[in-house]
Amino acid sequence: HVLNRSHLLSRSRSTVAAAAATASRHSAWQGTQAVPADPILGLVAAFKADAAPRKVNLAQGAFRTDEGLPLVLPSVVEAERRVSSALASGAIDKEYLPIEGDATFRTLSAKLIFGDESAALAEGRCATLQTLSGTGAVSVAAAALCRMAGARTIHVPDPSWGNHGHIFRSAGLEVQTYAYLDHRTGTTLDFDGMRAALSGLPRGSVVLLHACAHNPTGIDPSGEEWQELAELFAGRGLVALFDSAYQGYASGDLDADAASVRAFEAAGVLPVACQSYAKSLGLYGERIGAVNFVCASREEAEAVLSTVKQTIVRPAYSSPPLHGARLAAEVLGDAALFAQWRGELRGMANRVHRMRVLLADALRAEGAPSPDGGDWGHVVDQIGMFAYTGLSASHVDSLRERHHVYLTRDGRMSMAAMKPADIEYVARAVRSVLAEECRVESGRHPARKQDVDRDWPSHHRKPARYSP
Repeated sequence: HVLNRSHLLSRSRSTVAAAAATASRHSAWQGTQAVPADPILGLVAAFKADAAPRKVNLAQGAFRTDEGLPLVLPSVVEAERRVSSALASGAIDKEYLPIEGDATFRTLSAKLIFGDESAALAEGRCATLQTLSGTGAVSVAAAALCRMAGARTIHVPDPSWGNHGHIFRSAGLEVQTYAYLDHRTGTTLDFDGMRAALSGLPRGSVVLLHACAHNPTGIDPSGEEWQELAELFAGRGLVALFDSAYQGYASGDLDADAASVRAFEAAGVLPVACQSYAKSLGLYGERIGAVNFVCASREEAEAVLSTVKQTIVRPAYSSPPLHGARLAAEVLGDAALFAQWRGELRGMANRVHRMRVLLADALRAEGAPSPDGGDWGHVVDQIGMFAYTGLSASHVDSLRERHHVYLTRDGRMSMAAMKPADIEYVARAVRSVLAEECRVESGRHPARKQDVDRDWPSHHRKPARYSP
């Protein structure tokens, strides 16, 4: 008993002393408040924690096979083998890259987006730096536009990738939006509104454009519309900042997916083009990208390169990753591997398109009304990883809570993550949440499937041409 009392007294004194010490400490972070999880990454974490036996993650932009597995491209596997062999033989090492990145990769990356006919490349007027994937490319571009070009505002499409606003505001830019999505349909491009908005901007305004496979909508201008925009930018002296995250992955054609950027350069615009190899080469975790500044002269390009290197990159991260740049350079620079990769891109794009067709067919078969009043054709017509379904935030919440199907709350659905085995389940879930909305609005519960169509709210009613 004496020992126990002594032990308890000792513990009590230790606890009091620890509490006193904690209370006396000063923390620089004592006023910090927790912030909500990233809207996309938070959903991924919630999906992993979901114990439901049947659940579907269509929130994150990552390619999956028909079996739902991550894919390492065979061309990248071969590049990995070659790089590992060179390292084992002592032909290469693990020394730092230069601040601007791997020279071979930079040259090949610029050629990939601007093409063989690029005047800027032929004349040495393009300053290219390797970056920390596409996010890093946009971040470096934003910093350069703010600090070096004196930009104070950037105009982004409504909507745009959720991280764009964070990146630009962190760089010191005010973010304003211009018309892009036609909010009357929720699934198509408002090109007239877009053109009118851009035509009214002051000369020298900086405008963000998605080079292809607009995120989150999957809705792109046509070739003719891109040409009209290029002429508008050239005539009004607007600065085009392209975010190219899906070249080759969107349509399966590297040249088609770079046509917008090339049209602008050909029209005399001096674009800034940001590239990512996360999706197209599947190098998600390697963080490989590039930023390209097309300039008026070789001398200007050299000055831009040196300034971005020394004043933006060096203080931030000194130099970019080595290994992924070697893998990308191996695939881009070897004729056989490059041809193999082009075939793999077509395969990925075809799989995504097949999921679009299967989902649209399943939604029709279920009798689910398309939110835009159509027949779900927009799911097939859109391009890239995502389908902008037209579903509302409340629909998305119901899908997650009742059916364990995860989408972002703007209704964006990752078709690249869709499995054939999940198509019917997802289609039934979508129809179910729309039917529930119908029952809430109508105040009664239709008992038969054929009764449901009659009871849809008018803004969800199927068109006369619809045939399930």
